[in-house]
Amino acid sequence: MENFENHIERVSSAIEQWLQPDNYFLKEAIDRTVNEGMFSFPDVKHRILTLKETLRKENLERWARISGLRPGSLSGKQVLCLHAGNLPLVGIQDLLAVVLTGGTYLGKLSKKDPYLLPTLIRSFKNYQLMNDAYWSTNLEKLAGNKADAVLFAGSKKSVIKVNEKLHSLKIADPDTPRLMRTAHFSIAYIRDNKPETMEQLTDAVFRYGGAGCRSVAIVVAPFHLHSVKCTFTDYVEAFWLKNPQHQKPPESLFHRFAFNKAIGVEQAWLNVFLIEENVERPTDTFILYWMKGGLEEVENIIKKYRDGLQSVYATGDLIGEKMVDLIAEPLSEAQKPPIWWKPDGIDTIEWLQKQV
Repeated sequence: MENFENHIERVSSAIEQWLQPDNYFLKEAIDRTVNEGMFSFPDVKHRILTLKETLRKENLERWARISGLRPGSLSGKQVLCLHAGNLPLVGIQDLLAVVLTGGTYLGKLSKKDPYLLPTLIRSFKNYQLMNDAYWSTNLEKLAGNKADAVLFAGSKKSVIKVNEKLHSLKIADPDTPRLMRTAHFSIAYIRDNKPETMEQLTDAVFRYGGAGCRSVAIVVAPFHLHSVKCTFTDYVEAFWLKNPQHQKPPESLFHRFAFNKAIGVEQAWLNVFLIEENVERPTDTFILYWMKGGLEEVENIIKKYRDGLQSVYATGDLIGEKMVDLIAEPLSEAQKPPIWWKPDGIDTIEWLQKQV
């Protein structure tokens, strides 16, 4: 079995090769992704640059030590990764967990993001990692490949159908360990409207059109929306000049704005996004809920909407504090989490090594 240091070195070298500016395969995948309208170039660029920062060797080593990684612990075991397509390269942490543990990767790629991840797998293969990896955008093409574990990220309403499909295709039976992640929104608690805070909040809300599970859908602040509406809109418009909104909202969003106006709800209409002073369970996209309040209100929201909530963000001395059962993360890292972050509070490597 390869020792810890050598294994991390090979994985790190493969990632470095993948992120080289002259990587033709990655460049081509980015071009196809953008040209086919899957994601905007600014969003893909942001994702790649973020990964270049977070996937450094020292960060991989830190994740490996935090999780108790044992290189080769999943040798001979097949792990099926069912990737979502809401963000570019959204499933990369699961892919890395498989390669770090030495498992065999089976990937169901989203049709919304089919080109980017395979370029990383190509790089791993160049370093004699993931030689037996197999993937497709069509789950039927994975039929008969018996998985020893399943990693899933997607909507809660699709879980039952996914499990039925896996069983019918003989990929996984009811006893196969499954890590099913269904969180789809996050909360930010801010205590001031300083430029740095508002810039971080803008990125946390509007990056990727608010489509990620780490994207902020509810803001709690010590002031009403009305008092910062104009300045916040300025930050958003400045952000959109560099990062145009890729997806357009349904007409129902304008109807909601009109209804809010009729009943007197404080709001800000941004043509492709709606901010309203109101709190309810985030189910619709392109809506940011704003609430005047403090820590008590934050904790009440966490308790009420815990099912579906991914993270809570804060600034200053609140970072690292426990809020109900969540640890407050830096608002600045909402859209660029460290590689060792735990989706739904579960470390993927640790889970795989315990369950498989």
